[in-house]
Amino acid sequence: RGFLRSPRFTLLAVLTLALGIGATSSIFSVVNGVVLRPLPYPDSDRLVRVYATHPGDDRSVASGPDFIDWREGSETFEAMAAYRWMNFNLSEGDWPVRLSGISATPDLFSVFGVDALLGRTLSPEIDVPGAARAVVLEYGLWESRFGADPAVLGRQLTISGDPFIVVGVMPAGFDFPGGSQLWISARYRVPEPYYDRGEGLAEVRDVKYLSVVGRLKPGLSLREARAEMRLIAERLADAYPDSNRNQGINLLTLRESVVGSVRPLLLVLLGAVGFVLLIACANVANLLLARASGREREIAVRMALGGSRWRILRQLVTESVLLALLGGIAGFLLALWGTSGLLALAPEWTPRLAEVSTDVSVLAFTITVALVTGVAFGLAPALHLFRQSLQGPMQVGAGRQTASRGRSRLRKGLVVCEMTVTLLLLVGAGLMVRTLITLSNVDPGFDHENTLRAHLELPKSKYGETAQLIAFYRQTLERVQALPGVGSTGFILSLPIGGAVTSGRGFAIEGRPLVEGEEPVTGYQVTSPDYFATLRIPLLQGRLFTEADDENAPSVVLINQALADRYWRGEDPVGQRMTLDDPESEDVDWAIIVGIVGDTRYGGLDADARPEVYRPYAQAPPPFMTLVVRAEGDAAGLTSAIRNAVMEVDPEQPVFGLATMKHVLSASISRRRFGMFLFGLFAAAAIVMAAVGLYGVLAFSVAQRTNEIGIRIALGARPEMMVAHIVREGLWLALAGLAGGAVAAFALTRLMSGLIFGVGATDPISFAVGGVLLVAIALLASYLPARRAAGVDPVVALKQE
Repeated sequence: RGFLRSPRFTLLAVLTLALGIGATSSIFSVVNGVVLRPLPYPDSDRLVRVYATHPGDDRSVASGPDFIDWREGSETFEAMAAYRWMNFNLSEGDWPVRLSGISATPDLFSVFGVDALLGRTLSPEIDVPGAARAVVLEYGLWESRFGADPAVLGRQLTISGDPFIVVGVMPAGFDFPGGSQLWISARYRVPEPYYDRGEGLAEVRDVKYLSVVGRLKPGLSLREARAEMRLIAERLADAYPDSNRNQGINLLTLRESVVGSVRPLLLVLLGAVGFVLLIACANVANLLLARASGREREIAVRMALGGSRWRILRQLVTESVLLALLGGIAGFLLALWGTSGLLALAPEWTPRLAEVSTDVSVLAFTITVALVTGVAFGLAPALHLFRQSLQGPMQVGAGRQTASRGRSRLRKGLVVCEMTVTLLLLVGAGLMVRTLITLSNVDPGFDHENTLRAHLELPKSKYGETAQLIAFYRQTLERVQALPGVGSTGFILSLPIGGAVTSGRGFAIEGRPLVEGEEPVTGYQVTSPDYFATLRIPLLQGRLFTEADDENAPSVVLINQALADRYWRGEDPVGQRMTLDDPESEDVDWAIIVGIVGDTRYGGLDADARPEVYRPYAQAPPPFMTLVVRAEGDAAGLTSAIRNAVMEVDPEQPVFGLATMKHVLSASISRRRFGMFLFGLFAAAAIVMAAVGLYGVLAFSVAQRTNEIGIRIALGARPEMMVAHIVREGLWLALAGLAGGAVAAFALTRLMSGLIFGVGATDPISFAVGGVLLVAIALLASYLPARRAAGVDPVVALKQE
């Protein structure tokens, strides 16, 4: 009934809490679904990713023999499986379709403890090398491509040119590793690499390409498994020094390997939105303090009539908790909408987004937050009322100017806290904005305007010969180049920014002996002659590839400036020879360095340019390449024409990953853009609430001091003096918050070091802009009640006195 008698107060308090609690619950929904919730597998805490480690890389892939030795030598793992991520061409239907999935050892599904929804999973007893190859379908693929027809079991599919028998369909939600649409049995004892080495692959230790996942035995810890695997790594290093000398083994829980990259951002955002909730609580506490001034007489009467302090305290806290619960209910409804908005804004690569929901755990979190905040912002005003004398409020006509100075200090202290937290959020938002600006100004090493990329992967069953690969690429280039609106086109093995970061390859320079432990390493690329002109990567020295650099010509390579600077410092590498083979072998292929090109960035705009060597595609054609097209106008309009041009060369060859390079670059900074947007949103909300809080304190002060201000004006004080007095009071509060916020930001922004780029955690520009903005908002919030103070009529004030 008391809330209904004060509808404006109730509505303002509930809305303030709803915004704070709703924003917090929305972020918690994402954090809970992505980071906190266990993986959707039985006993998921026992699932472990097993990595090979090398100097500077603690999450590397393994060779087939390494995996076999790990599995057979371990006593702490219940099961261990290896897999290789692959892309597949499905030739069923009118159009070829590109699918993603893995080739795996048959015990993969036993590691996860998940059975098929329909049929069976891969079986170590049935799916053995030499038997008919099996494929298990993902639930979504089964629905969309095969109409959820149970008769798909036993059906033969042509996948990447090879026949497979459908043996099962997995339940909805199982897609390990994320995005998998099908799982195929390995051709040999372990999955084959991109370059098939045949059945002897299980004895080849220098080809490392396998990802490994295992399940720990019940009751054994990750620490025990790490100790055991460390001994296995040492034993393998002694037994095979050429391939395993500097190789170790690293174990991470599967959940850590899946969500570890996004956890820092999400936890920082959760902390940031917690500060917004803190400001909301401070504002509501100030509202309650203002309301308490009108209830001093009521509380004094209650106590005079025998009400105990404990009984009245319970009543006041109950009121604040009820207010918080109303705000929590409204906040939960806002969280339902806010979570959907966050999922729509989140980068596509964010893991486990499908598992995010506003469920019972989020409801419980919201109720808990509401109860805690209700007690927190209601207790201080309630306790403060008991410090008042019973006589003052009971006296009729007690002057308003005698309002509690202690309460005034408390309200001002809350405003200072709001300003402190607001500056912290402003600095965080400033760091994210500065990071995004810095990244946007980074030169990727190529011109992305009016360019388009498309991925191609050719099945080995159809393009098993080098001549077939070369012929396909050459015909594709000719047909795409002939399309109207195409300026130039080219192929590359892995595209800068948007492509996979290929592993480094060792090489040797003619005339330089290899030093053990200091073998040179470079990135490896394969390109067509016009690739560099298409992306406008500059030629710095020598010449580019030409059509004459084919399979019949001497081997040639191009290197980038980073490779030249690292290994030919002070020398001219053009004309010298290098090899990617073992320089001691009899059939070593020495390639002539014919030119140096500019650096491009792989792995993202925040990654340094790494050494790269380029080979002409006609001398070393891989089965997968990326087509790059420069358009004379809008590149996006060429997608259909490019797809049709490729199908003219091979009707069964799908084109996938079609996207403009502008979109690719934008997607590469999507994580930081997402963080910047939310930080900016939280900072804006904090500014508004802090300004309202400061305005409320000063407006209440002016209302309490109306008589005093009237007397001052009657005694000769000019209105502008009263304006300056009130503004100065607000400015002092802002400066106090500014000092506290600067200290807090200096300490806490270091937690954002992994999210920022090109700026320091104590970036002076972010601090300065945040401080100036905070002071400007404080001046505006102070000026409005100051104008009201200047307009006080001294005659009215004196009549009241």
